[in-house]
Amino acid sequence: MGEIRSWVLNIAAVAVLMVILELLMPEGRIRKFTQLLSGFIIMFVMINPIMSLFGKGVNESWAGLKDEAFLWNRQIRNMSESMREEQSRQTLELYRKMILSDIKNRLKSYKQIKDAEVDMVLNENIRSEKFGEIRKLYLNLSFRDNAGQHMSVVREIRKELTEIFLLPESEIIIHVSEEK
Repeated sequence: MGEIRSWVLNIAAVAVLMVILELLMPEGRIRKFTQLLSGFIIMFVMINPIMSLFGKGVNESWAGLKDEAFLWNRQIRNMSESMREEQSRQTLELYRKMILSDIKNRLKSYKQIKDAEVDMVLNENIRSEKFGEIRKLYLNLSFRDNAGQHMSVVREIRKELTEIFLLPESEIIIHVSEEK
C-alpha cells in the first residue's frame, strides 16, 4: 500500500512541477517543447512502477534522474524567487509613482504654487516589515507671488502630508525656490 501511495505522490509532485514550469515558460516553440517533454516525464513516472512489477524497471543508469530532478527543483525555486523579487520591485515602483502623482495633484490645489517637484525615499527592503514605507519626502516648491504667505502655505502642506502619510514632520523636507 505504501508503494501505491508513493507512486501517486510522485505523479502528483511531478505534475505540479510541470504546471509551474509551464507557467514560467514564454509562449511559442519553447512552451510546446516543454509541454512535450513534461508529458514524457509524467508518462515515465506513471509507467516505471508498473514496469518494475514485471521485472523490467529502469536500470541503474537512470538513477541520476533523482539528482537531476533535485537540481531542477532547486532551479525552479531560484527562478520563482527571482521573479518574486522582480515583481516586488515593480510593485514598489508603481506604488512610488502613484504616491508622487497623488502628492503633485494635492500641491496643484494650492493656487500660490507655480511649480512643484516631488521625490521620496521608500523602504526597499523586501524582507522588512516596513517594506514600502515612506522614509523621507522631498518637495521643491516655486511660488507665484506674495512672499509673505509662503511659510503659511508650507506649514499647511507639511501638516496635510503628515496627516495623510503618517510621516513625522522632520521627515518632510520642503525647499522653496525663489523665482526672479
